[in-house]
Amino acid sequence: MRGVSSFCLSLLAAAAFGPAVQATPVYPKGALELEQQLLSGQTAETKAWIKKEAEQEATGRFISEEMSRNAARKFGASGSEVSTYAFLVLMEAARQADANVYTLVTGVQAASASRADARQRELTSSGIASAQQAQLSGGLQSAQQNQPDAFVPLASTDDSNPIRDARDASSAIPPPSMTLQDAMDRESKVEDLLADAMKRVSPPG
Repeated sequence: MRGVSSFCLSLLAAAAFGPAVQATPVYPKGALELEQQLLSGQTAETKAWIKKEAEQEATGRFISEEMSRNAARKFGASGSEVSTYAFLVLMEAARQADANVYTLVTGVQAASASRADARQRELTSSGIASAQQAQLSGGLQSAQQNQPDAFVPLASTDDSNPIRDARDASSAIPPPSMTLQDAMDRESKVEDLLADAMKRVSPPG
């Protein structure tokens, strides 16, 4: 399996500090051209099956070339068709896996932006609350001095902050079922399987 450490680090850095940039799957040389040739002879039903099967394999718990080949047999393929369908499924699965990575990267960026916005709101509300508290304290002291016996405090001395309390009580956004690391590992695995699957396919004559 090709190394993913530097690739993962670059994507994680982009997720945290930069705009989302959708990468492109690493296809074997000539794979796109071969895919176009093979797809040109497929029916609409077969193309729809390829897309559906690829989506399942790109997000499933396990993936292997044999999984794609078995799926092709269940669909009705035989002989050289099995290798052809397996290759086409893995080509589409590579796109789906790449799309999963992109979706999770943008999700990390959105979460980071939300945390930054929440922190800014907290600082702003804290500043407003401090100013209001200072004003109330000054008014309270003045009133006590003017009417020490008859004074009944009307302002609450509770230091609760409704904005902060409401924010803290809100439920956290649940994490996605597939982590960013999982998605990047899956994309790498699909690309490795694709390279092997391509070797088994005979170009159309």
